[in-house]
Amino acid sequence: MSDLTWSEAQLDEVANAEELVLVISRPERAALRFPVWTVVVGGAIYVRSYRGVTNGWYRAVVANPQQAIVLGSGDVEIRFEFVQGNDAVNEPVSAAFVLKYANDEYRDSMIEPMAIGATLRILPR
Repeated sequence: MSDLTWSEAQLDEVANAEELVLVISRPERAALRFPVWTVVVGGAIYVRSYRGVTNGWYRAVVANPQQAIVLGSGDVEIRFEFVQGNDAVNEPVSAAFVLKYANDEYRDSMIEPMAIGATLRILPR
C-alpha cells in the first residue's frame, strides 16, 4: 500500500461520479483516455474490467501500473495495485458496485467471476 492517501474530497468525487477517466500512457503515441466504473470502499478506490484480464486497458495498466486518472480539474498520477483473490476485499467491492450502479442493466457484469478476477486498487502516488 502507498503511504499517500486520497483526500475526502477526492473520494467523494469518485464515489459520486458515474465514471472515472483513466489516462493510459502508450509508447510513442498520445495517452488513451478511457472511462470506467469505479467504487470507493474503506477509503480506497477500486476498478474492475468487466471483460476480465484480456481487456486492452487492463493489460496496459498491468504492464505499466504507473498511470493517471482525471480528477478535479486535471490529471492525477496514480498506480494500480492488483487485488489478489481476497474475499475480504472483493465482497464489499462487489456490494459497492451493485449499490452504486443499481439501475444500470450492465451492473451484474461487474460482479461476475471474470470481472472479480480483474479487480484493481487505484492508489495515489
